[in-house]
Amino acid sequence: ACQIPFPFPAPPTLARRIPTVCRSPPPNSSQQQQLPHPTPPRDLPDQPLEIPAPMSSSAMDAIVELVELSESMRQAASLLADDDPSDDAAPRRPSTFLNAVALGNVGSGKSAVLNSLIGHPVLPTGENGATRAPIVVDLQRDPGLSTKSIVLQIDSKSQQVSSSALRHSLQDRLSKATGPGRSRTDEIYLKLRTSTAPPLKLIDLPGIDQRVIDDSTINEFAGHNDAILIVVIPAMQAPEVASSRALKLARDIDPEGTRTIGVLSKIDQAASDAKTVACVQAILSNKGPRTAAEIEWVALIGQSVAIASAQSGSVGSENSLETAWRAEAESLKSILTTAPQNKLGRIALVDTIAKQIRKRMKVRLPNLLTG
Repeated sequence: ACQIPFPFPAPPTLARRIPTVCRSPPPNSSQQQQLPHPTPPRDLPDQPLEIPAPMSSSAMDAIVELVELSESMRQAASLLADDDPSDDAAPRRPSTFLNAVALGNVGSGKSAVLNSLIGHPVLPTGENGATRAPIVVDLQRDPGLSTKSIVLQIDSKSQQVSSSALRHSLQDRLSKATGPGRSRTDEIYLKLRTSTAPPLKLIDLPGIDQRVIDDSTINEFAGHNDAILIVVIPAMQAPEVASSRALKLARDIDPEGTRTIGVLSKIDQAASDAKTVACVQAILSNKGPRTAAEIEWVALIGQSVAIASAQSGSVGSENSLETAWRAEAESLKSILTTAPQNKLGRIALVDTIAKQIRKRMKVRLPNLLTG
C-alpha cells in the first residue's frame, strides 16, 4: 500500500516562523471525574511516535503525518492571532483534528467500536446503555509495549493495568456519575499508552436517546471543533438508516460531511437476514439513501474477534492482534460479498479516520492562511 500524500505543504515563510513544539495548558477540569486522578488533558507529545506493524501501514503513516501537521496548524493559528506560542501566559487554541466522537443510540455498539480502535476492551459495553457519562480516552503510542499491555498515566506517574481492571473502574465511576443529586453527566478522563491504538483522543458519549445527555453536552464535544464524528448504527437498523437520529445530528453539526464517518456495527448479527445484508452492502457502496451516501461508511463486527483473540490465553504471539483484525475482515467479506473490501473491518476504520482528518485539514487550511 502506498502512503497517503498530503496535498498542501505549509508555505515556506510560515513554516520558518513556526517555533518548536509547545504544549497546551490544561483546560478547565472542574467538572471532570478523574480515573483515579490523572493529569488534565495535554496536547500531543513533542516527538511523533513510531507505528508498529500490526496495522495498515499507509493509514498509520498518514496519521503520524497528520499528528505533526495538526500541531503545526495549531501553532500557526496562534501566530496569526498574534499570540506567542512560547509564552506560557498566552491563550492556547488546542487542536481538535485528532479527536473522534462516537454518536449513536443506546446499544448501537459505540463503545465496542472504540474498543476495537484501542485494541483493548477497556470501555464498558452493554445493550442497556453502559456509557452513562462522557468518557474521554487520550491515547498515546508506545511501540516498546507489548500488544497486550496498557499503561495508565496518572499525574507524572505511569501504572501498567489490565483492560478488565480499567473496565470495572469505569463501570464504578459511571454508576456514581448518574447517582442521586447529579445535575449533569460529568466527564471521565483517562490517558493511556499502548502499542495498538492510533494517537487519537476518543470520546465515548452516552446514547443520544438517553436522558443523561443533552444537546449542550453533545455540542461541547462535537459541535464547535474539528473532531471526527463517528456515527454508529447497528446493521439490523440499516434499512432505516435515513431516519437515524444520530445521522441527522451529525448532519446538523457537519453539514458538508467533511468530518463524519458512518459505522455499521454488529454485522454478524445480521448475517442471516438477506434484506439487511443487501441494505448494508448498498450503503457501503454509496448506493443507499442520499443522506447516507454523502459520507464514508465502514462495516465492523464490533468488539469482534480482534480483542477476543488478543486477550485469550490461547493466543500468545505479538502478531495475534493483527491476525485477529485480518480474521475480522475475512469474516466480513464472507457476509458482505459485494461490498467494497476496503470498507470492511477495523483496519479500514483507521484508514477512513486518517482520510477524514486529512479532508478536514484541507477544508480548514484556507481560513488559516487568510487569517
